[in-house]
Amino acid sequence: MALGSTNCMTAYSVDDNKQYTKRSVQQLLCVLSLLAMWKIDVPKLTDFRSIMTLIYSIAVYFLVALMISMNGGRIYACMAASSSLDKESRNVQVHMKSEHMESTSYDPVTLAGYGYLVCEKIDDSTSKTGCRHLEITVDRIWSCVDGPLGTSDGKLLKEVCLSFALFRLMRRRFFGLACPESKLQKTRDLVLKGLLLDYEAAYRVIEAELAFAHDHFFTGAAFGNTELGMCSILLGLYIHRENKSNNSSRLALTAVLIMLVLLALELLQLYLYLSSDWAKVQLVRRSISGKDITFGFDMFYSKLPQILGYWQNKVGQHAVLKDLHHQSYIADTIGSISARFFAENLGYQTVSSRSTDFPGPKHIQLTRDVKFAIARTLRISDGHLSNGAFSLRRNAQCGLLWACQQEYHTSTMLIWHIATEYCDVAESSGREEQDGVSVPDRTVAITLSRYCAYLMAFAPELLPDEELDSRIIFEVVRCDAQNIFPKEVTLPEMYRMMRTCNVQPSDERILIKGILLGRQLEEIRDGMNWKILADVWTEMVLYIAPSDNAKSHIEHLANGGEFLTHLWALLLHAGILKREQHSFDEDNTVTLEKVKAELSFAMLKLQSFQLVLTPPEILLIVGRP
Repeated sequence: MALGSTNCMTAYSVDDNKQYTKRSVQQLLCVLSLLAMWKIDVPKLTDFRSIMTLIYSIAVYFLVALMISMNGGRIYACMAASSSLDKESRNVQVHMKSEHMESTSYDPVTLAGYGYLVCEKIDDSTSKTGCRHLEITVDRIWSCVDGPLGTSDGKLLKEVCLSFALFRLMRRRFFGLACPESKLQKTRDLVLKGLLLDYEAAYRVIEAELAFAHDHFFTGAAFGNTELGMCSILLGLYIHRENKSNNSSRLALTAVLIMLVLLALELLQLYLYLSSDWAKVQLVRRSISGKDITFGFDMFYSKLPQILGYWQNKVGQHAVLKDLHHQSYIADTIGSISARFFAENLGYQTVSSRSTDFPGPKHIQLTRDVKFAIARTLRISDGHLSNGAFSLRRNAQCGLLWACQQEYHTSTMLIWHIATEYCDVAESSGREEQDGVSVPDRTVAITLSRYCAYLMAFAPELLPDEELDSRIIFEVVRCDAQNIFPKEVTLPEMYRMMRTCNVQPSDERILIKGILLGRQLEEIRDGMNWKILADVWTEMVLYIAPSDNAKSHIEHLANGGEFLTHLWALLLHAGILKREQHSFDEDNTVTLEKVKAELSFAMLKLQSFQLVLTPPEILLIVGRP
């Protein structure tokens, strides 16, 4: 399975993996076409006068054998990824029910006592009493100092095995299985008192875990699938035609070159596996079980650099105010046409094709400051999540708590996003800069604010609210902003309009509430406003991460993955599966009835824009009892 899990994409949604019967036929046709081409166009092997014929025949036999072995693994990987009766996940489920009983003491730093399953029972050839079954667990691997685990690369191999064990735990969520260990203090300590001591290592472990998930669910087919078989057939017909008209050495040279190219492609697939984390897990598995290994060769391929990876360490960005109107007609038109082509002709819906009413998402590099701020906030909170209220109390800003007391999480995020954009526009519009402004705080606040806006615009299915609710609320705010700010408005003019417009505190519109919050933050001097915003947003992004919608998180891995999925997995392994519910003062809470009234008021305005949502869908929310 691992051999078929590390190369090209074969699925863009989890359900695509169920087409493994079709892939089996495709791979069989591919192999038969190669054999047919060799049989028709090459002289018999008994004629050794042409060295090219011998090389060609050997290449064909080797290529066919390699394709059969690798594609068999790929097809099995697709079957395993789509099986609703995932035997491995159920084995992990049974193991985790009693794992905490096997050892009452544990150490989240050395991982002693963490018997998370890396590999099921295998034959232990090191046993002096004969062959016995051995379970390879995380604590066993981390306590081992022999073989590859005792070398300079031992720490990396241990981290990879931990990632693999966590991947197996996380996979249960996709199949709807319970997590019995989530209620244990031991589970929470693993993340808060163990992994987060070195936050960079924690992110590496989660990244490798999701890479295993990406490979398991979305890869497993050889290069080209049907395309490779079709190319082989067409090339065979071409060579056969040339053979009839001109039986020269040029034919043999052409055939050999074709085989070498196909062989190079399969060898590339093999390299991708040998350099992958799957091979590292297999190396440790063989070492722990005491099986003979070629130590030099194994350690050589364990050092091979990975040339491909699904995670690019980037986050999407969207600013409601700055990206209010289309920025590039040509780019938006091309993007819309290509997105519609893939959606209608290939059945794929990319992230950027979810809406055509605003520019596509931008992506920026995820900085160390952002990662560190989130890790620090999670440790300080001791796993108790908040939508920003805890940080406001900690910073003695209880007067801003009203902005966290909304009926919808989307409304809360939009109010804080508008306020963050207000502060950013204020500083970039020539206002006198304050002393003591922390650049990291401002970077963290703006990055996470725009990332949450990106999620609301392009991936609302990952957020706590119902997807339709999030889409409508987001579009209402954009509609209000477009009515207030004309297309030709500049940033200084936008700031002046927000700063001087006469608004009433009783105005229930989310945009107005965001402007009012921005004005309050503007009055906080010495750069403290950016620290407040950074603390709120680090709490906010952690607060929205827990989710039962494992399928959406997994499917986003096919498009490169979301940073929110990394946080979702991190919290999952800390036993944080749900966010805590807080009760607020009813007088300061935006109730569902108020939101309905706001949506009803905006319906007439929405009809003048080409929105993704249709009026019946809006009525479905507004008229909901």
